[in-house]
Amino acid sequence: MKYRIIPIIIVVALVVLGHVLRRIRIKKLQKRKEFTITYQNNFIDMVNQIFDSGVMNQELYNKCIHDVDKIQDELGQDGIISEFIDPLHGIKGRNYQLFVNIMPELRMMISMRGNSVAAERGNQLVGLCDDALRKHVGNIDYLLDEINSKLFNPFSCFGEGIRWFVGLPIDIMLWCGLIGNGTNDTIKKNFFYKVISNLIVFIGLIGSIVTIVLGWDEMIQIMKNIMD
Repeated sequence: MKYRIIPIIIVVALVVLGHVLRRIRIKKLQKRKEFTITYQNNFIDMVNQIFDSGVMNQELYNKCIHDVDKIQDELGQDGIISEFIDPLHGIKGRNYQLFVNIMPELRMMISMRGNSVAAERGNQLVGLCDDALRKHVGNIDYLLDEINSKLFNPFSCFGEGIRWFVGLPIDIMLWCGLIGNGTNDTIKKNFFYKVISNLIVFIGLIGSIVTIVLGWDEMIQIMKNIMD
């Protein structure tokens, strides 16, 4: 029995690790959701005042412009439209970053108040920005629901724990400044990385079950026989 304690402890530790990692991820997602909603409220309040009075609320503008790069990064693809046709200049743009471009456009809209084309352009951009924020909050809610549904699933938490160890070398490179957040995310979203990661999880799960059933020494002996 004592030869089975070690693999049992390892499995339990991986399950607990996976559970803790998911709780940490939930907290991060909740903070991202809170930031997005706060930005949305400030942005919509500012825009409504512009539409109602034609005057920019400088306090709200300062809050929005202060975090404009942060919200653009937070939104990611949700804050980019593949194709945008400018009704004012008749220019077609691609991969248009909504919030990086909307702030100067609002000032232009105020200066050109009464211009129907400028108003149409402003309404279009504001609508796209509001849709992007709402969509992003919905995507975060979807992720939260998905994680919460698996929070107490031991098999899912076990896999999460193994995936953390698989991705640890990449995270270490990130912490050391050798790669950026974008590169880190790109690697972990790569199809081959996911295949290898899931394969390691599957092998780890089967190996853990076999080790618990047979015992630690027997498993080591089997591995030696395979390698020989």
